[in-house]
Amino acid sequence: MYLNKQRVRELMRDYADDNYHEFARQLQVDVAQVHRVLNTESKAGPKLLGNLMKYCQSHKLDFNHYIFLEQPLHTCNGCQEPTGTLG
Repeated sequence: MYLNKQRVRELMRDYADDNYHEFARQLQVDVAQVHRVLNTESKAGPKLLGNLMKYCQSHKLDFNHYIFLEQPLHTCNGCQEPTGTLG
């Protein structure tokens, strides 16, 4: 299970005025964990995912809207890095 970071950022914007401290308090997790997961390649652990699920239930939100069941694929449209393929 993987976090849909873009949608969770939108959730933080809508419910916590884009404030990491407030959002972490609402989720009952450490603010550093929220910041690290949303801004680096770190993955959300069971505590963050579990608390996000409870948060969604208490706010009548669809938890499935904020997760991927499989690791998402990333595209690189227009990037200048070689892809390893010819043509």
